[in-house]
Amino acid sequence: MHVSLRMAGVLLIGLATVALADAKSAFPPSVCSLLTAKQVTSLGATSKCTNQAPLPGPGSTQYEGDWAGSTTRSPSLQVTVSKYTDPGFLQRATHNLGQGLPGGPAKAVKGLGGPAYEATGAGAAGIHIGAGKYIAYISLTSLGSPPKSAAPLEPIAKAVAAELKND
Repeated sequence: MHVSLRMAGVLLIGLATVALADAKSAFPPSVCSLLTAKQVTSLGATSKCTNQAPLPGPGSTQYEGDWAGSTTRSPSLQVTVSKYTDPGFLQRATHNLGQGLPGGPAKAVKGLGGPAYEATGAGAAGIHIGAGKYIAYISLTSLGSPPKSAAPLEPIAKAVAAELKND
């Protein structure tokens, strides 16, 4: 079989184009970009966000963004997004959304754009929400004045789910 140099070049360019397209569509470029400064500061956290390095998980990759409080006693926000590539692990994660929340019993929440559970306790409030091939874990913690409910996180969860579904 004889492949011309020209044909080999065309194939390489095609493969490179596919690889670049895949790289460009990979989420997230930044978990910090999922929320606006106004959304975050409304919770008492600062607008400065730090992205953590991606971590491999079972059938997924985990991404995290952290917004510190303006003081050591101010609320801080953490958003962790797991992107699932394995449908079986995504199904299991969706089934377990109500687990691992702070404090009291988790309750189902409707109207956030996907299956979601929330809970409050132990100085924190949290929401877990499913959005397509993603699961987002959102938590607000405070040493000063602990969150009394997860309700202030609901618009944040809704915004995150909407952004994830657009990917």
